[in-house]
Amino acid sequence: MNDLQDQADAMRPEHSPLASSTSASAPSLFEQECEAVGRASAAANLRFDKSGPETYQRAFRKYKGPVARQDYFVRKCLGLRLNAIKRGMLVDPSVTPDHLRYITDGICPVTLEPLEFETRGQSKLNPSVDRLVNDVGYRAGNICILSQRANRAKGEKSFEEVASIATQGEPAGGLEPVEWMRLCSLMYGAWDKAYQRGDPHLLPLAAIPGPGMFMSTSQVVQLMLTRLAQGLLPADRAHTMWRDLTVAAVAQVHLYDEMMALLKVAISEEEHPGNAWLHGDVFTAFEHWYNASHRTLVPHVESMLQARTQQRDDPVAKELWPVGGRYHH
Repeated sequence: MNDLQDQADAMRPEHSPLASSTSASAPSLFEQECEAVGRASAAANLRFDKSGPETYQRAFRKYKGPVARQDYFVRKCLGLRLNAIKRGMLVDPSVTPDHLRYITDGICPVTLEPLEFETRGQSKLNPSVDRLVNDVGYRAGNICILSQRANRAKGEKSFEEVASIATQGEPAGGLEPVEWMRLCSLMYGAWDKAYQRGDPHLLPLAAIPGPGMFMSTSQVVQLMLTRLAQGLLPADRAHTMWRDLTVAAVAQVHLYDEMMALLKVAISEEEHPGNAWLHGDVFTAFEHWYNASHRTLVPHVESMLQARTQQRDDPVAKELWPVGGRYHH
């Protein structure tokens, strides 16, 4: 990190001496953030936004320190914080330029279109930071990078609203039915995490979650099976594990074998592996196997995930959200 980015980070409210002041005249956290964003935006040579809060505008105009253009993700993070305060919101400190860089892989997980960085003007392929669960706000684990087209279609819709559109199977709001299915799949893990629903729905893993996103247990199982079908996991050991869990649940092993055979064929036919789970025969076979083996699959996978989280000692996974979600890396 260069000096200006360090300076911008230091301008966040939690780093300000004012944040711990108990004086009745001390600025609120929101006012502190407005001032911090104003100073940092001026330092990063961003365009002045006359629609921003007055405290932001005043801090921007008053800034007299060094000015230098920052990299894309520093500017993106400042833009996100500015948009938040314009709406009366705060971006959680867990959302940093480094975190935005970490969760961006260059492709919109909903439209599967390559994102366009550093372009002038507005493009439907510009990256946009989306809150998966609106009630949670902008915090690590609840944000992902979508194209402008996908983000505008989602808007302020809840998971329930997106799921309703997805099940109708009709184009809507600029997205095709398969894209609504991907968005529904993408939102489900964060929704399940935020409201502690206990993975109540069995949904196709139509969108493979990127880094820094929560998944439900049933989604984790689908991801593991996807990697196995792609040849990314040791086949003999993995097949033995799943078959043993199937037998332990007093379910028939052929349910697993038939499901995996269908999944391998579907993945070989698809450019994007998530599309394989939208094959009707594949997901129906998965439902039959998962429901028959549920009582042994779920505890085993939960135990694996808990051990992995402890090994990584990931503060985002363990502290910022309630216990029970799955933070996918």
